[in-house]
Order: sequence, then C-alpha cells, then structure tokens
Amino acid sequence: MSLFQQNTARHRAESTSHVVRNTTIAAAAGAAMIGSIAPAQAYAQAPVESGAAYSAPASASLAGYTSYTYQAPVAAQPAYEAPAYQAPAPAPAPQAASTASVTPQSTATTAIAPAAGGIVGTAMSAQGAGYVYGGTAYGAWDCSGFTQWVFAQNGIDLPRTTWSQFAAGTPTANPQPGDLVSQNGGAHVGIYIGAGKMISALNPTQGTQVHSVNAMQLDGYYTF
Repeated sequence: MSLFQQNTARHRAESTSHVVRNTTIAAAAGAAMIGSIAPAQAYAQAPVESGAAYSAPASASLAGYTSYTYQAPVAAQPAYEAPAYQAPAPAPAPQAASTASVTPQSTATTAIAPAAGGIVGTAMSAQGAGYVYGGTAYGAWDCSGFTQWVFAQNGIDLPRTTWSQFAAGTPTANPQPGDLVSQNGGAHVGIYIGAGKMISALNPTQGTQVHSVNAMQLDGYYTF
C-alpha cells in the first residue's frame, strides 16, 4: 500500500511538472509570438502626422501683362552744317608761258632793225611768226621761248622761264638794242630794239609783234 502510494504520488508530481513545463513553454512561445507580431502591428498602425497637404502655387497669370522692348537712348548729335563750298582759285599761268595783248605797231619800225644781224636782226626776222602756249620751237613759241630761241641763234644760252632769264642778266637803266625787257611784274619778256620799241611773242591771235615798251607795265631792262 505504501509502495503504490509512492508511485502514485511520483506520477502526479511528474504529470504536474510536465504540465507546468509545458505551460511555461507555451507561455514563453506565446510571448515570443506576441513580441514578434506586436512591433509589426504597431508599426503598421502608427498614425500619420497630421498636417495640411502642400499645394504648389498656381502660375501667375500673364493676362493683362504688356511686353515692352528696351531701347537705349540715342546720344544727342550736334547739328552738322556743311561748310559753304568755295571754288579753288585758278592756278596762275606758268611764267614761262604768259600771254600779252597790245596794239600792233606800224611796220615802219622794221627800219629800227640793224642791217647786220645780231640779236635784234634775228628777233626781227621772226616778226609775224606764230605763238603756242608753252612752246619753244620757231613760230610755235611763247614769250620766253621766243627770247630763248633768238639768243641761242647768237650763241647765248638763256634759261627757260622769264624770271630765270632776268636773273641771268644784269639790270640796266640805260637799255641798248638786244637787251631783255621785263613787263607785267616779270610775267612777260621781249627784246628791246631801240626807240622805245620792243618785239615779243604776245598771244595766239597776235603772234610775234613789234610794240611799245609802254604797251604794258614796264618793269626794267636786263643786259648780257
């Protein structure tokens, strides 16, 4: 009887121990499951922070907006006034090719020419010959071209222009036939033939003529 009771007691104690152990394991397993599920449920059910939803501002309407194009201010310009046109003064005629006009002299002056050649004789031989502006050839000469040609026939080399010819001679207040005569401020030259007369190449119309030394402004005489 005693042994049966001990076995029965031991059996009850082991059963109780198994129940307690199983209950503890079940409880622990349940707690583990709750712990593994609870955080997930708590995360899923976490409330979202409340707040007004953000809305982008509507684009500003361009209706009624006027577009302007920028224009830089124009710098003030001084009024320009063109200078009055002035025609250039005509170039003076070359001194070596000046022309002159006189009243023709009487052919009686041919008696002044000496019978024996010389400068005056050579000059008088060309009376009535032509005139060419700027020329130096016989009958196609201007005033200084004529005197240069006459002196050359007598072995005297004269420069080409009137002023150069005067500069090569010697001024004299007592002119002799064959001296040069300066007129019109040195612009005209001829050859003195005596008795207040001279011969010179005047212009295309009158050619080479004898005339008074006072027919034009008289400047002076030059001898060689």
